[in-house]
Amino acid sequence: MAGVKHRLSSIWGEFLNETTLHGCKNTSAKQHGHVKRTLWFIFVGIMLGILVYTTCTFFMKYMEFNFVTRTSVAYHPELEFPAVTFCNLEAFDKNKLNKSNMGNFNKADPRVLEYIEQLRSASLNFSNLQDLRPNETEINKLGFEIDDIIRYGFLQNPKETILKSQFTVTYREPLEKCFTFNGRYLKKTYEHNPLKFHANRDMFLQVDTNKDRYPFQSNFFGVRLVLHHPDEPLNARSPSIILTPGYLHTITISEKRYKYLSRPYNSYQNQECVEVEKPNQGSGEYRSPYTYGGCIIKCLSNQTQSLCGCIIESLLHDNSSIFCTVAERHGCVLKILRSFRTSPNSEFCECKRPCFETKYDYELSSVPQTSNRALHNSDSNFYLRIAFKDTMVATIKHEPELDFGDIISHLGGYMGFCLGASVLTLIELAEVVMKSSKTIILPRRFTVNSPQIPPPIRSEKREIDNN
Repeated sequence: MAGVKHRLSSIWGEFLNETTLHGCKNTSAKQHGHVKRTLWFIFVGIMLGILVYTTCTFFMKYMEFNFVTRTSVAYHPELEFPAVTFCNLEAFDKNKLNKSNMGNFNKADPRVLEYIEQLRSASLNFSNLQDLRPNETEINKLGFEIDDIIRYGFLQNPKETILKSQFTVTYREPLEKCFTFNGRYLKKTYEHNPLKFHANRDMFLQVDTNKDRYPFQSNFFGVRLVLHHPDEPLNARSPSIILTPGYLHTITISEKRYKYLSRPYNSYQNQECVEVEKPNQGSGEYRSPYTYGGCIIKCLSNQTQSLCGCIIESLLHDNSSIFCTVAERHGCVLKILRSFRTSPNSEFCECKRPCFETKYDYELSSVPQTSNRALHNSDSNFYLRIAFKDTMVATIKHEPELDFGDIISHLGGYMGFCLGASVLTLIELAEVVMKSSKTIILPRRFTVNSPQIPPPIRSEKREIDNN
């Protein structure tokens, strides 16, 4: 045991004499007196305590996973144009709800007309319509067409393009028929060929609200306009603009890109986001990238199919889908939609935001039409111009407040300030600890594994008498 203590004293004495921890040298320097060595030992202990405290405080701060927001603005020679959706504030055309004219509109089901009329009446009585299944085709027959809304429109990109044929029918809410330009979400083939716009190009439209063809009396006339990302589906929560007749409306768009941090930072309103990389878009393959709105629509569609066994026009459906009857629509589906609106984070729709999003800010200016630029039937029509403000894109990015480089620099600074230590000093200390452990463990192993040799027997002393 004495030999082990001697070897340990030799190992640590050599370390203290040669280490870069200058204060530790003075705790064992033989040229110093007992009092001076004691004072140095106290100083080293205090600085070691400060080092431990600052290191623990820094580690606790790191474990809070705070983040900082950095904003940068960059020029892009061209930008992808957003999806543009028009929804007339009145979804149905008075001329098509007239039962005497049904034959001119592909023989719409007269019971569908009755269903629409009852929805607008003060009291509902669906007793004779329980088995009616209003589907998208029947509803489309009763609503306005794109030719009714867009009287004239072109797009400079950079060639002039006529727009009417490029709008597709969408639904913002049940029975709210809309038309979307440059939307990719519902396309069966997902060819990622975005429509790019230069800063000096724009969309120009003459829009007709058809207020004289509203079938039900209303105090509001106009068109609901929604600007959204082409990959994002239309839904009831999409922010919208109401455009009224008799004006020249000009909308200038600014693009912003947001980059959030996922777990453990959860930088999007303290919620976990989804790290989504846009997949490689193959021609002819449907590979729509993940979006929050797409997740919501899919979730509501699955929930409706599961609980109600059918679908409605504003949810995901195809040719094989079974549309709900009037009873199923009002007794089941609409209850699910109301529940979702009142409780966005309901248990059946736990959708997460993507960690990367593109959003559009806009500025709307409206000027009344003057006599030298009068609209035809200005009580029902208006002009609309949509263009990018410029091609400067603001990127708002969340970054960790402390990263691995900060950990190394802070820890090195604390060690150097308190003890004059570095990473190499830690390696030296680790080497000394290993040597000490080896010195302690090996003799014990040797003692345990060595054979037990009995002590020698003392021989009896015999006195020999020489007598």
